[in-house]
Amino acid sequence: MVLRVPETPEHAREAVRAVLDAPYRRPTPSQDPESTEPDPPASPRSPEAARDAVLPGPFTAVCPHRMFEVDLADLAAGRGVEAARPVGWRWLVHDGGHTVGAVEVADTGHGPVARFTEGPFTTCTDAAVATVRSLPQIERGYYELRLLHIPGLYTVALWLADLIGWQDLLVPLAPAPPGVQPLRAYPADELAGALGARGRRLLAAAQA
Repeated sequence: MVLRVPETPEHAREAVRAVLDAPYRRPTPSQDPESTEPDPPASPRSPEAARDAVLPGPFTAVCPHRMFEVDLADLAAGRGVEAARPVGWRWLVHDGGHTVGAVEVADTGHGPVARFTEGPFTTCTDAAVATVRSLPQIERGYYELRLLHIPGLYTVALWLADLIGWQDLLVPLAPAPPGVQPLRAYPADELAGALGARGRRLLAAAQA
């Protein structure tokens, strides 16, 4: 399987550097409490990361991927990933080879807005990437790695956009909504349909 990463824009890379160069925004490096030496620099673990790593030093920004967002109303109306709109970029932040956070760069139309984020959706991304790399049925595929946000359902999924046109895949990150198995690769239409049904119930309840 080939995981494609589009060329990242320079303004986004500069925004990532600015976030991680600001001391008050940087995560605290993990260290042996008895050691006074900083941890060695993390090394990117994939060709994609090596090509697009943007931060030398103890924290390394790796694995850039585009972020997309889809409205709950679109899912409820039966529109799937084709209704998703691009909203920016995300880099994983590694410390000693482990993901400790991410930098998200939003496209606002008035210049990039970058922020450091952390939490379960971020740390689960490594496991999701490992999951899709291990799937035998997509070994011959050619995908773009993306991230899909569904704010109305508090759902985030790794989106493998099939560039050949066979079938997109969605891998929900933990925590996932009830009835959805995290780290399972779903055909995009199947998961969008299930989430759309949940969205219709939520919208109906809100209007009652």
